[in-house]
Amino acid sequence: MVGFKLNFILSICFAWNFLEHRTGGVHGSFVGVTKVHMNPNVYSRRNVMSNGNVETGMILPPDAYEKIRKGQVAIVPNFLSSEEVRVLRNDARDLHSSGYFSTDALSSYGSTGKFDPSKDRAVLRLNKWMDVELGRWEVRRQFGKKMGELRADLARQLNRPHLDIGHAVSDHGFGSTEISYTRFGPGAFLKRHLDEHHEELKGKDGWKKPTRRSVTWLIYLNDDWDTEQHGGELRVFERKTKPSNDIGATRQGDLQIGWLRATSGDPVERPVFLDGHCTSNDTNGGNCAMYIENPLNHENIQYITKSFFASPILFVAGSEKLTRQLLIGDPAFARRFHFLEIPKSAIDAIIKGNVNEDGRGSEPIFDENPRLISPNGGTLVVFDSVSVPHEVLATRTRERWAASGWYHEDQQDVPIHAIS
Repeated sequence: MVGFKLNFILSICFAWNFLEHRTGGVHGSFVGVTKVHMNPNVYSRRNVMSNGNVETGMILPPDAYEKIRKGQVAIVPNFLSSEEVRVLRNDARDLHSSGYFSTDALSSYGSTGKFDPSKDRAVLRLNKWMDVELGRWEVRRQFGKKMGELRADLARQLNRPHLDIGHAVSDHGFGSTEISYTRFGPGAFLKRHLDEHHEELKGKDGWKKPTRRSVTWLIYLNDDWDTEQHGGELRVFERKTKPSNDIGATRQGDLQIGWLRATSGDPVERPVFLDGHCTSNDTNGGNCAMYIENPLNHENIQYITKSFFASPILFVAGSEKLTRQLLIGDPAFARRFHFLEIPKSAIDAIIKGNVNEDGRGSEPIFDENPRLISPNGGTLVVFDSVSVPHEVLATRTRERWAASGWYHEDQQDVPIHAIS
């Protein structure tokens, strides 16, 4: 591990020979880095919606959309009736007992770490969900239709038209790009994580998929759930300070990678996005740069780094400090910057201990507001897939059922460097 970190330090130090410090205001930009706006005609539908020429009816409560836009979680009790919950749960149970679920070994159960299929998270994968010969297909079809209506509604209200067009709709699931039943056995839990990351941070295969996750949704299918007795809460980590503008992704499709924390002089948090299409006339020649948006004019952006070559190594323990010291030119920005998730390594669990080894949850960061959501039957939970860390606390004494999925958006145009 030490050698791995040393290699990272050396590579960053090499890049630092090409970097120059520069201090600027919110509306400034770094010389030598240019934002390339790809395929602007794709966004013509957004202009139509902005002019109010489409239906504006809302499926969710009005404040739900604002919460999603600002990195919070929308919770809608009784989104499904008790009868809808019952028939879906029965379908899920029948399919599980018939052996159609797959365990993914993503959850954990106790300190032993021994794999037990009866306790792990099990999923009805998409090919089984879409099989008209399995279970109660008509029940799933009607449910998919309802989730498709919600997708169209979110595309309008969140101003994310790509939720409802392209490969994100035509490929994969009916009603949602990803859609499944999930079952947590007694003792199972999921550690803290994000559901999506920038394409540049997924390695060489990051740009190969036509779509990426945009909005996460869950609908719980449990009856008479008592969190004191049964546990199994969803725990989400919202920001304490309101962000300056919408989170998750920009209108050009650049995904969020971090935050600039609020200060007394700038009392809002600023989402930091990663541009994987930038061109540079500096000698570093990188294809990526981090930037913030002007919330009053999304076309007016400020790069906070010079160009660099992105890598999954950005998620290695210690890289956040190095990013502040070596990649961000403005010291004021450097002090404020942090990634969406603190980079960790396997050695952290050895040195600090794994605080979530028993499913009781991880420690929040000082500027986070953790929320517990009970998995009550019929409750809909919706949040941004890119920017909201979350975990599932250990389920106790009984099974925990849900329908869950992700609404995708088509991935932005593949940059030239990824093609070559």
